[in-house]
Amino acid sequence: MKRVGLLGLPQSGKSTVFEVILQGAGVEAKTASGRETIGVVKVPDERVDRLSALYSPKSTVHSQVQFVDTVAAASQGKPSKGPDLFASVRNCDALVAVVREFDSDADAARRDVRTLEAELILNDLALVETRRERIDKELRIGKKQNEREHGLLVRFQQALEAEQALRGMTLDAEEEKLVRGFQLLTMKPLLVVYNQGEAGQAPPSADGPHTGAVGLKALLEREVLGLPESERPGFRTELGLEEDGLTTVIRACFELLGLISFFTVGEDEVRAWTLSRGSTAVDAAGEIHSDLAKGFIRAEVIPWDKLLEVGGEKGARERGWLRLEGREYVVQDGDCLNIRFNR
Repeated sequence: MKRVGLLGLPQSGKSTVFEVILQGAGVEAKTASGRETIGVVKVPDERVDRLSALYSPKSTVHSQVQFVDTVAAASQGKPSKGPDLFASVRNCDALVAVVREFDSDADAARRDVRTLEAELILNDLALVETRRERIDKELRIGKKQNEREHGLLVRFQQALEAEQALRGMTLDAEEEKLVRGFQLLTMKPLLVVYNQGEAGQAPPSADGPHTGAVGLKALLEREVLGLPESERPGFRTELGLEEDGLTTVIRACFELLGLISFFTVGEDEVRAWTLSRGSTAVDAAGEIHSDLAKGFIRAEVIPWDKLLEVGGEKGARERGWLRLEGREYVVQDGDCLNIRFNR
C-alpha cells in the first residue's frame, strides 16, 4: 500500500483537504501518534465496480492508499531547519503540499509552494551535512568503505545549497540503494494541491521533474459530501465540479507515482492490484503472491473493457481476445490477468 503525506502552511486548508479525502471514501481518521493522523482509503475505480457487477463475487477488493495528515503545520515565513517537523511523512512514498489559492491569488500560492519547498530543502540539507561529516571523519582515518556514498552526498549538498530539490537528480541502481535509508524529503514526488475558492481557475502547471499540480475546491467539496450520496453528482454538476475531490487527488497521485491497476476476476473475488508502470507479467504475479512469480509459466491477459463486452472469459476465448503472454510482457493499465504457474 502506498503512503502519501500531506503538508501545508497555517490556514492552507490542509486538514480540510484531508477531511474531504476521508469523507469521500467514507472512512474515519485514526491518530497514529501525537504527530500524525492517518486514513486508509479505497481507490475509486469504476472498472472494479463494473467487473464486480459482472461476476457477483463473494468479495470485491479495491486498491488502497494511506494518507497521513501531519498535526504540526509547516512554519510560515523563515523556514525551519529542525528535522522533527516532517518526521511523520519521512517514510511516505509521495508528498502532497496544500496551498491556499482563494480569490485567484496565484502569486501568493506559488510563494507558499516555494516556502514549503525551502523547508524541505533545509531539512534534507541538515541530514546530508550530518551524514557527510561522519564519513569525513572515517575517510581521514583511512576507512574508505563509504567513499562512494561520500561522493554522492557531496553532490546532494551542492544541489541543496543551491536551493534545488533532489527529485530531479538521476541516480544509478547502486546510488539509489545507498540513499534509500535516508528518506530524503526532496527526493519524493511532490503533488501541489491548490485549495481554491468558488471562482478557482485551472491551477498553475507543475514546476520541475516528478511534480504535479491539481486544483481542488475543498470547502465546496465538503459541502457536497454533507448531502445524501444520491444527490451529490447533480450538485457537483450544478457547482461546476468535474469530479469528486477524492478521485482528483488519487488520480494525480497515481500519475505522479507512475502507478497502474490490473485486475484478477472470478466468482470468488474481483480485486484491483497496484503496479508500477512498465512492470512485467512476472512482477504482477509476484504482487499477487511470491509463489506465483517463482512458478510463473504464462499469463492469460484480456483488457477489462473487452472482458465486459463479451461477458466473461468464455466469450473472450471464442473471439480470440484472451492472449497468452510470457514473463516479459509489460502489463497495461486495466489488464485482467490469470497467472498460470507450477505449484
